[in-house]
Amino acid sequence: NGNRYFINNDMGDLIIARFDPQGYVEVDRTRLLEPTSNSAFGRTRRNSRSVNWSHPAYANQHIFARNDEEIICASLQE
Repeated sequence: NGNRYFINNDMGDLIIARFDPQGYVEVDRTRLLEPTSNSAFGRTRRNSRSVNWSHPAYANQHIFARNDEEIICASLQE
């Protein structure tokens, strides 16, 4: 999206970032969903914490994301 990248992590966060020659620049971050699944990595990842593994979908300036309990739609318009 222009010079911005949308990144989703396994904690349910949506991160907006830029990448430039100096590296990663985080522009903004928000929690979209709470993680609800057990980690497949067990004790190797922060004491088997809950994670959100589902991949989001992007359409018409919106993000659609889900966990094991809910589905959300959030606007990505500036």
